[in-house]
Amino acid sequence: MTLRKPDHSIPPSRTGFLLGLYRGLSPVLCAATRLAGPLSPKLAEGIAGRRGLMDRLTAGAPLVRGGVWFHVTSVGEYEQARPIIAAIKDRPDPPPVAVTHFSPSGYEYAKSRPCADLHDYLPFDHPGDMDRLIDLWQPRLLVFVKFDCWPNQVVAAAERDIPVVLVAGSLQPHSARLKPLGRPLFRDVFNRFAHLGVCTPEDRGRFLDELGVTCPVSVTGDTRVEQVILRYEAAQDGETAARLRELGGRLLILGSTWPPDEKLWLPVLGQLLDSNPDLRVVLTPHEPTANRLESLETALDRRKIPHRRLSSLMADSQGSDQGTRVILTDSIGVLAEIYRAGDLTYVGGSFTTGVHNTMEPAVAGMPVMFGPVIHNAEEAGLLVRRGAGFILEKPDQALAVAGSLLKDPARLEALGETARQIVLDQRGATARSMAMIEPYL
Repeated sequence: MTLRKPDHSIPPSRTGFLLGLYRGLSPVLCAATRLAGPLSPKLAEGIAGRRGLMDRLTAGAPLVRGGVWFHVTSVGEYEQARPIIAAIKDRPDPPPVAVTHFSPSGYEYAKSRPCADLHDYLPFDHPGDMDRLIDLWQPRLLVFVKFDCWPNQVVAAAERDIPVVLVAGSLQPHSARLKPLGRPLFRDVFNRFAHLGVCTPEDRGRFLDELGVTCPVSVTGDTRVEQVILRYEAAQDGETAARLRELGGRLLILGSTWPPDEKLWLPVLGQLLDSNPDLRVVLTPHEPTANRLESLETALDRRKIPHRRLSSLMADSQGSDQGTRVILTDSIGVLAEIYRAGDLTYVGGSFTTGVHNTMEPAVAGMPVMFGPVIHNAEEAGLLVRRGAGFILEKPDQALAVAGSLLKDPARLEALGETARQIVLDQRGATARSMAMIEPYL
């Protein structure tokens, strides 16, 4: 890994046209954002949360002055930051740490799980506010997580010789940052960084070859995914996984599903089960309410598919239950353990706001299927690009992909190992990230 300390004898790079235009227009953009609040409940919540923000950040300056400033977008990025913050806090004579959040959901999540000396919103990207905040806090290091890097914030730090780094960085193949208008702007921004730590070799290639940055870029890994590895290895197979294995045969796990996910599978489930006599399905709705479970049971009855609730199966620990083909999960908090017993999985949420956690089934050694909405999960895209993830949009696709994998056990096992290795490659991400930022602490 190439490490560099900032050379303070070199002035910040010249501001390009697009960055200069953004900086000139950003006060207007900030004002327009506030005016647009009524159009979006989420934006309105973020605007309300920022009332009195600069006063709060000013009052908190003595707590964090001279420390490390992390900025995160939402919940996922905060989870990526937490292991690194914990490692900083474990150092002898640790510096203070501040965390700013962009989204209301991320801020509310962090309030109940604080890990820093200060948590609050980030001001909208007004050059005057960013200059003032940098001068108030005088951080020794500014750390961005994943991709939410605000140009005026970066420029304010760079103009004051404060090193700026990226951890768990990601640059998607079709990112707006790589479009003709975005590329010059973000190349100008990222070239003000002391170092970029990114999740995968593919991310590194896109930063260097497509965006064209000239600052050091290292593959440090995804600290959030590393936590999945640690949790998986620390956990023991519990009673649920053992009971499911006792049933024999193979298991298709439909995990964390919503109604659109079930509409993908229910029309073809009977045919898939008929074609694979040894197969059982564990259907785990994201919200296993009484109404949802009853609705699913009615749908299965209509298709004459024998089913049973997981709680009933667990209560009857001695029965072989050869006739049951679908097991309905009727409790929460057991999906990670269920994955440990599976052979193939589908992860829900990917027809609505975005796919749920794909790393838990991947680390358990299964190929992972999901719907089309995976923009929220870099790891899902990586699974697809390496052949161990499959995007499904229609029932006939679900039948074809699952049927093909189940009919070729060797391929199923090989792709499961590929999926597992994608996760295991993130081992050591926290240590590599700390090694990258250590020179700046």
